[in-house]
Amino acid sequence: MYSPSLRFQMLSLLLMFQFTAPLAAQDNDQARWIEAKDKWGQVLFCQTIYKMPEVQNRLYDFDVKQCDEAAQVMNNAMNVFSKQDQVQLKAMAEQHAYRLSRFTSEPYQSVPACREFCQEVTETGGQAHD
Repeated sequence: MYSPSLRFQMLSLLLMFQFTAPLAAQDNDQARWIEAKDKWGQVLFCQTIYKMPEVQNRLYDFDVKQCDEAAQVMNNAMNVFSKQDQVQLKAMAEQHAYRLSRFTSEPYQSVPACREFCQEVTETGGQAHD
């Protein structure tokens, strides 16, 4: 038969698995939150630098259009979050965009990265790809 210590071990394992599932869900939600904030912030950053006079002459016609499409994709992707979370995410994304701009000494050098990023966001629908 089962010994008391084996029962205790089984009960401990059962409880451990029961409590790790919500923690894993929280980790997934937090990871999704951070990814959304970072992507949205980067799109906002790209939109901002695309409006700079010193950058505009380095753009192709499709750059602004594709970046605007990426912004729309990110706006649509935010619909999975509550309205309150969307407001918080937007503020955090704007802060992220600001930080990116503060660490960018020459904005025109970001054009190739923005071009690639906006294309990726548009093609993947804002979802992470593995």
